[in-house]
Formats: sequence, C-alpha cells, structure tokens
Amino acid sequence: MMFWVTLVLLLQTTFSLGLIFLRTHSAKKTLAKPGQGYESKLLQWLNKPQLAFPFGILKAGAVRSRLISHWGSKLTTYTNFKGTDGFETLRDDPREIKGIIEKLASFDNEDKLEISGDHHNKKTLYGFFHPYCNAFGGGEKVLWKAVETTLDHDLNNVAIVYTGDVEASPKQILDSVMLKFDYKLDTSRIVFIYLKKRWLVDSNTWKHFTLVGQAFGSVVLTIEAILKCPPDIWCDTMGYPFGYPWVAHLLRIPIVTYTHFPVISTDMLDKLQKNLTLKNRLKYYYWKLFMCYYKHVGTYVTIATTNSTWTNNHINKIWTKSNSSIIYPPCSTEKLVDNFTSIDHRSNVGVVLAQFRPEKRHDLIIKSYAEYLKNRNETNTDKLLTLRFIGSTRSQADKAYVLELKQQVIKLDIPIDNIEFIIDCSYTEVKEHLFNSTYGINGMWNEHFGIAVVEYIAAGLIALVHASAGPYLDIVDKDIGYFFVDPSDPDYNKERGEQFPTLDKLFELTETLDTDSKLTKSKLGEKKALDKFSDEKFDVSWTDIVLHGLEKKDQ
Repeated sequence: MMFWVTLVLLLQTTFSLGLIFLRTHSAKKTLAKPGQGYESKLLQWLNKPQLAFPFGILKAGAVRSRLISHWGSKLTTYTNFKGTDGFETLRDDPREIKGIIEKLASFDNEDKLEISGDHHNKKTLYGFFHPYCNAFGGGEKVLWKAVETTLDHDLNNVAIVYTGDVEASPKQILDSVMLKFDYKLDTSRIVFIYLKKRWLVDSNTWKHFTLVGQAFGSVVLTIEAILKCPPDIWCDTMGYPFGYPWVAHLLRIPIVTYTHFPVISTDMLDKLQKNLTLKNRLKYYYWKLFMCYYKHVGTYVTIATTNSTWTNNHINKIWTKSNSSIIYPPCSTEKLVDNFTSIDHRSNVGVVLAQFRPEKRHDLIIKSYAEYLKNRNETNTDKLLTLRFIGSTRSQADKAYVLELKQQVIKLDIPIDNIEFIIDCSYTEVKEHLFNSTYGINGMWNEHFGIAVVEYIAAGLIALVHASAGPYLDIVDKDIGYFFVDPSDPDYNKERGEQFPTLDKLFELTETLDTDSKLTKSKLGEKKALDKFSDEKFDVSWTDIVLHGLEKKDQ
C-alpha cells in the first residue's frame, strides 16, 4: 500500500504542476526566450554590473542562452560554477562586458536587435545532459567524443554540458578528459552548467522504489538544467529519459538519445514471471506499470541511438516508434594498435580494466582465480597467470569496494604478488599495462557493450569474457577470445553450463596455449577493433546519424 501511495503522489504532483504551468503560460516563450525588451535591461546591467541581475529564475537561463548564442565572445564566461545566479564570472570580465555592450549599442532600436539576435551569427547550442561527466567510464568516453565530433562539425556549434560535479572546475574536468581519454577539445566552445540536485538521481537516495525515485529525480534535474540554460538541441548521453516530456513541452526542441542500457527491460519482467511468489507478483506489476511510462517517454525522442546489439534490440521493443540505430562507442583503437609482430615482450598477466563497481563482478574474478590456483599444477610456475585490476573510483563507496576486494584476496589466501590493484591511473599508463599483458578479462553479466573489451583486442590481448550481451554479440568471437559463464549468473541453466566453461577453467586453458596461437588471436582481434570500433568510426556514425539527421529534420 505504501508503494502505491508513494507512486501516485509522485506522478500526480509532477503532472499536475506541469499541466498548470503549460495551461497558464506559453512555456517556450517563457523559458527559451528572454522576453521583449530584454536587451535594454541587459545593457543597463552591463553598464553597472554591481546592480542586481534584472532577470528572475524563469528568464535568467534564457538570457544566458542568448548571450552564448548571439552576443558573447568568450563563451566559457557563462558557466555557473560556484555561482549563485551564475553570472559572477561575467561580472569579473570587463573585456567581455565591453564587447557585449558594443554589440548591443551598435543597433538603434529593439526591432533591429531582435532581428540581429535571430539571424546574425547565431550559434547552435547542443545541450549534453550528463550529470556524472567527471566519472571517466565508458559512458563518459562517449560523451566527450560526441562533444568533440559535434564541435568539429560546425564552428557555430556550442556544447552545453550539464553536470552535477559541483566541486570540479571546468578546467579540472577538461584537463581530466585530456589525461584520461586523450581527446583534444575546442574548450572555447564548451560551457559547463552545474546542477545542484544530482543527489536526486543517486540510487543511495532512494533506498526503496529506486526506479520511481530516480525517475522523479531525473525530472527535477532536467527542469533545473532547462531553467539554467535552455539549449537548441537536447542530447541525453547518460540515460535519463523521464525528463524528455518536459524538454519537449517546455522547449519544443529535438531530443537526441544515446542509450547505454534500458532503464527497465523485458528480460527483467520475464525473470519475475518465472517465479511469481507474492513478493515477485507485486514487483512484477510495479515494473509493468513503470515499463508503460518508459514506453511513453520514448515517443518524444527525435533521434535514438544505442551502444550495442543487445541494447538496440531492447530499445526497439520498448520504443517501437524510435527506429533506433547502433553507434558503437569510441574505443580509441587507433591509439592502441602498435602493429606488433611478436608477443615475446608480453607478461603472462590478465588485465581487468573496469570501474570499481560491484556490477563489474571483480569478486567473481578473484574467486575464480583462487579456484584456478587451488587446482593448478604448482610445478608449472613459468606459465602461472597473474591478475592486474585497473580502474577508476567515483566515490567513497567505490573506494570502500576496493578495500573489500583486497580483503577478499587475503581471505582466499591468494599470494599478494599474484594480484595487483591500480586505481585512477592515466590513459598513458593504461596503454602501457595493456601492451605488456597477454589477456583481458571481463566478468560482468549482460555488459551492455564493453569498451574495455574492445581496448583489450585492439591492444593485442586475448579476451576472456562473459558469454552475454555486448562482449558476446558484438565484440569477441571464437577466433579472438574465449567465453565463460558462472552458476551465479541470473540466467544460468544446465544448457549454458554445458555450452560454456567457468572462468577458472579458462584460466587453466591459458597455460595450454602456444605462442603461435596467441599471436594469431592477437592479430585478428587487432584488425577487428580497427575496422569496427575506432574513434573515426564513431565520428562518421555520429555525424551521419545524429548531426546530418538533425539537419534533414530541420529542412
């Protein structure tokens, strides 16, 4: 009963407020346009910036957008980093203020100002909604490559990046992008808009009914972004679809989505149906109702893209009108291929490249490794496989998770020299570890794509991956790697157990491979990575599907 009351109240409150607003206002005029005569107010304030900013909460964002798209020269000035109204940076930049005053003063009436504003040197604002843009996982790699491609496509394109990383300055974030991903961005056309309500989409905020709670939180976060700086095009590169109706109704702009995984899938519903206890029956109806609304929000999408075959199949089942396309993530394979002709320099090391999060199943890999050590022939020490875990941590919870893994190693009596943990290292260091190792391991069940797996094969590593989703359907085949399953898998059954070995058996298999077999698999994997998963391939796909797609719809 508590669940239904909570759900009804949340949905009723959200939609009631939305309907009242939409019925009593011209929403687009209110939020996306600064209002008639805004130029005079702005000019007066610019001449005396010590005065209070003359625009309220419903207009301040529209004024910021207009400054970025029409009048501003130093676009990064319009960030709201550490700001109350978001214009402190502009107040401290006399040269930028002088430039705007000169542009505004060069016209002699408001009509001409409005004409100039609509047609003269207008920039297009792409709003990239990615509240965790400073996390530097696979999703963030997609974000920053999409930003780079969008900016390179047209000099009048500007990237508005909506982030909840309120403690990280724009410079710190962009420096990290260069360090982690080695992307060279035109930073003069990137504006960070900081969101204060990110805690509402954190799963830890919603201990119960997490799906509904995060959906509600994403709506609030979306509205916050719109109020602070309405864009011309909404690009959700993280996966918060429940704000789409608000973007569509309030701004009337195109919505582009890049989905890494569905919020809820038919697989989740099917699993519950197989065991319909009273608790599961209630959860089934909860998820079914949630799925209905998830289907609805998809009707607002202009261009839908996904990262893999598995995700695309699910999205096309759910968003039946979206006609979603696959754009494989940018995996920087060009930077990883070294055209090696020998693997003699490589150590007998298995690399696990993944953010330190429980769903990556580091614990399963450690447990399987302990089983491998227990069963192996100890006299064969020259072929002993060792492990190297490499990944980033986003929070204190992630750091605590690393400590738990280290405790697990001790508890299982694994020699300390056999497993190494490397945390938050640079992209250059990651490449060095890949080039000096032989195997790449991925333990996640239903990894929706698996950028790290592509990086493995591009760097010449032999892939040992779970037989599900992206690694199984899109990346690895029998010529370049090996698959495993585990009895702990949610979909494990006798048939899959007979078809695929467990990970500890693959560890044993590594000791039987000769040098020629390793080299053959390495070279075939390298070629596949270049042909299918390069940054250049992402550039072409993003440009053709998204940027050209938007241009066609605008005609």
